Amino acid sequence: MNKLNEEVDLLRSIPMLSNLPSNKLKLLAFASDRVEYSAGDVLFNQGDEADAAYIVISGNADVLVSSGADAPFSKVAELGPNSFVGDMAILCDIPRTASVKASEPLDTLRIRKDHLLDLMKESPTLALAILRELVQRLAKTTHDLSEAREEIADLKASNQ
Repeated sequence: MNKLNEEVDLLRSIPMLSNLPSNKLKLLAFASDRVEYSAGDVLFNQGDEADAAYIVISGNADVLVSSGADAPFSKVAELGPNSFVGDMAILCDIPRTASVKASEPLDTLRIRKDHLLDLMKESPTLALAILRELVQRLAKTTHDLSEAREEIADLKASNQ
């Protein structure tokens, strides 16, 4: 199987891209860049301008967040194969909300901002799928935040 077909199959394995027609997936694969990272390499830093989204082909990466300039980074998530990252900052046109760092050798497909946005304009199905993904992430974050607040309240109550 050639590299283009492998990348099309990879894109098809991403739930939010799975319903796109083959010709759109081929166009996206052709316009994307295969990028490899070594363990410890940074894909992007919190606060950077968003210029691309990434799909993890193989390997793992850590999602790191800092609450301020001098604050340490905390690992908030781990990305593995078929993870899609970097899309939120592109869609909202905001700086990166987290840093992503390879925790082991990492192979990715880098999708430039303009290509992703053009594809969304041409495909309402894709736009809706991405919207659903973002809402699911928001719901999970809200749930996790609620649980953390409960744990903090319980700790405070047990220390009094």
